[in-house]
Parts: sequence; C-alpha cells; structure tokens
Amino acid sequence: MFTRFFAATIALVFLCSLIPETVAAQRLPVERSLQKNQTEHGYAKIRGLTRLGKRAQRFEVRPGDCGWDSGWSDCDNDRERSELYVKRDWRHGTDQWIAFSIYLPPDFKTSSRVRTTVGQVKMKGGPSGFAGGFPSEPGVFQMEMLGNRYFLRVHVLSGPFNNVRNDIADYQLASISELRGKWTDFAVRLNTQGSPGTLEVFKNGKQVAVHPYNQSYEPKSYYFKYGIYRSFVSRHSGPMPTQVVFIDEVRMGKTYEKVAVELQKRAVD
Repeated sequence: MFTRFFAATIALVFLCSLIPETVAAQRLPVERSLQKNQTEHGYAKIRGLTRLGKRAQRFEVRPGDCGWDSGWSDCDNDRERSELYVKRDWRHGTDQWIAFSIYLPPDFKTSSRVRTTVGQVKMKGGPSGFAGGFPSEPGVFQMEMLGNRYFLRVHVLSGPFNNVRNDIADYQLASISELRGKWTDFAVRLNTQGSPGTLEVFKNGKQVAVHPYNQSYEPKSYYFKYGIYRSFVSRHSGPMPTQVVFIDEVRMGKTYEKVAVELQKRAVD
C-alpha cells in the first residue's frame, strides 16, 4: 500500500510540474510611490468589488494627503497622492504592454482645474526641466481626469536635456460619467522599437488612441505607476474633493494577449 501511495504522489508531483507557469497569475511587485506620510485610508486591498477574482485595490486621497521621501516632497510642490510604483522597469527599444481595470464610485467627483492622474509611465535617467515654476522630470504619458474627461496626455519633449521643453498632445479616452459605477478595462502599448515608436491605448478591447512616439531622449529605463496623483492642487481654489478609485487586474507583458483582462483565465489576487 505504501508503495502505491508513494508512486501516486510522485505521479501527481510530475503532473503538476507540467502545468505552465502562466496559469498562476501573480500580482506585480509594488511599493508606495513616496515612502513618508502614508495614510491608513490611502491604500488597501479589498474584497467584494472586483473586476476578476476575490480582491481589488482601493486608493483614496483626501485634501492635504501629501507625502515625501529623500528626493521629493509633494507637500512642498503643490501635490497630493496615494500611488504605487511597479518594480518592474523596462529598457528603451522594447515593446511593452500594460493593462489595468478601473472602477469609479457613482458619486466620484473631479476638478475642472486640477488634473487627477490614475496611471502614468515615467523615465529614469531622462531629461529634466520645470513645470509651473516647479522642478519637473517629465514622463512619457499620464492618463488623467479633468472635468468630465479621462484622457491620455503625451509629453512631447524638445530642447536641452537639463532644461527640456514639454509640449503636450491629448487624446480623449472616456468620459468620467461612463466610468462611474462599473469596471472599465484599459490596455496601453508603448513600443520604442524603431523610429518612430508607437503609443496606443485600448478601452474594453477597442483602440481609442494612437500616438507616433518619437522620443529623442533615450532614458536608462521606463517604469509604471498607478493610483491617485493630483498636481497643482492650489488651482482648485479650495480643498480638492476626496477621491476614491478602485483598480484591479494590473498586468505587464509583451503582447496584448498576455495582459488583456478579458483573455485571462486566472485573476491577479
């Protein structure tokens, strides 16, 4: 009997070893974008309201929720945030896909003067300059909310590396009203192979924006952040509204099929 049990156990282990690693969806490694002054309400993993699986991520920013670390202070630079940095940087000359789903509560409010960033790709070792009189290290793009718009804001850079000019190209992705009370899926492609490259955004499987990415500055690497980030909050002429955003199924991969939530069999939990 022991021999049969041992043989069955070995067979089970062997069969399990044949299961592809991609069957088990793993959450991306993340950390808080700024390490100091983190609020308890700012970030949580929650159950009950998910796009797929058992858990999603809840972000909340209230007036005055600003953080800092050794190299930057939101509090000194007119910003507020609760945001995660994905610790999976990638290099120039690659084809990178990012996907995530967002849910806005039915009573979600925006500002008509202050942009709320929910997802952005930044650069390490990239150019620097100034924005609104404050030091700035412009990124590749931000996905922002302003008034009733959720849009892609692409940074088109030119000029000296340490005093770069930052022009903007905007692409409408969705209205805020259509994002309230339901999950919406987004997939972003940043292809920096060749010249020009390509920046594309898909909403619920349909392409809604495409930009010829002709970045003349090659950074050391790119990285992705998501959550809630508000800049130049004093423009609101009073305290910003408290904002809550739910985000689920954050994935990164080399193809649309690897990241699109509607094509996945296993949740990121």
